[in-house]
Amino acid sequence: MKRQWIFISIIISLMMLWTACEDWVNGVEPLIDKIEDSQLDNESQVDFMIDGVRARFSSTTDIMTILTGLLSDELFFSFDLPGASYPQYYDIDVGVITLDNNSIQSQLDAVGELRFFADDLVDRASNRITFTDQAKKAEAIYWGSFYGAVGRSYYASYFGLTEEEGGGTIDAGPFIPSDEMYALALEKCETALLNASDDWETSLVNSLMARLYLYLGDYSNAAAKAAVGLQEGDPGLEALYSDQTDNYWHVFGKSRIQFVPDARFHDYVVADPNEANRIPLVEIQGLDTTNIYYRQDLYQEKSSPINWLTWQEMALIEAECALRGAGSGDPVGLVNQVRDSHGIDPLGNVDMETIIVERDKELLTTGQRLVDQRRFDDEYGTWHLDDGLWMYLPITQNERNGNPNLD
Repeated sequence: MKRQWIFISIIISLMMLWTACEDWVNGVEPLIDKIEDSQLDNESQVDFMIDGVRARFSSTTDIMTILTGLLSDELFFSFDLPGASYPQYYDIDVGVITLDNNSIQSQLDAVGELRFFADDLVDRASNRITFTDQAKKAEAIYWGSFYGAVGRSYYASYFGLTEEEGGGTIDAGPFIPSDEMYALALEKCETALLNASDDWETSLVNSLMARLYLYLGDYSNAAAKAAVGLQEGDPGLEALYSDQTDNYWHVFGKSRIQFVPDARFHDYVVADPNEANRIPLVEIQGLDTTNIYYRQDLYQEKSSPINWLTWQEMALIEAECALRGAGSGDPVGLVNQVRDSHGIDPLGNVDMETIIVERDKELLTTGQRLVDQRRFDDEYGTWHLDDGLWMYLPITQNERNGNPNLD
């Protein structure tokens, strides 16, 4: 998997740096295909570092949303699918997960790198680089803080110490429960807001904050932030890919099929064919030729982006909060605004169950179904696995072994 190749690349890079040390080899020419750490403390390298954090966000987000889709009821794994060969995916799908699951370990490493790279960018911009262009300094702090919030939100939303206790650790420190980790993410967002350069950057941070407040059950703040977040017609935040850095939704969801969306997504399209505009599916045959499945067709190319944060999500957050008595939004109008953006007929009324279904459709492949299932479960029974099974991706044994706070 690409996480393993990234790790191998890092090791090779470290070995090359080690063997180039003057204590071991004299007269070595300067590196021409890498940059040493001290050279990053320069204003000229800021764009390079921002691009690196963005790239790590993208290479983390595709697998993150796949694994959480498998643990939720969004995706389905079966060895009957053509190309399905990963038993660790099956374990995640059924919630019976061992602490040595290497897919989760790779993803935990990736989230840790995203968080570290983002924090390191803020530290260099704030404390180590002398800037002649203060706008460039603000840009570095903005994006480092924003993606630092994203990394912390991934820990809070997706990882857990036990089956029902979410959260994570930072720099091998003590375990931080999900609510506290979300609070740390919100602090990062506040720093980003102070360094935003335009209305779109401000709206983007407010949108992320709306999502985090919603997850915390703080509906007043969620509604307030969504109202000043991304609005209809605003571009959202995309995780970007290329033919060299594949979107794994395409790789494992189309080319070498390891999973498919749950059958209810096909049912949505059968009930209203216009739903195919936001839930494009393609029929495939299982290895047992009597079985028919429906794979995703959102990501038709290796380079297809993931729409990770959108104005449509903000409208649904406002609608949900209004139904809960927070904010002043019109739930029916907000839901229909989202539906209209896909050419889907309006609804005459909405309730909380409507919101659950609309979020299920609209946010497919964005990693939010797992959180929604947990937060709606007490009232609406949305969780799908038996008691005692994993509701989070477990912090792996390697992480526990390397952190004395997790003994």
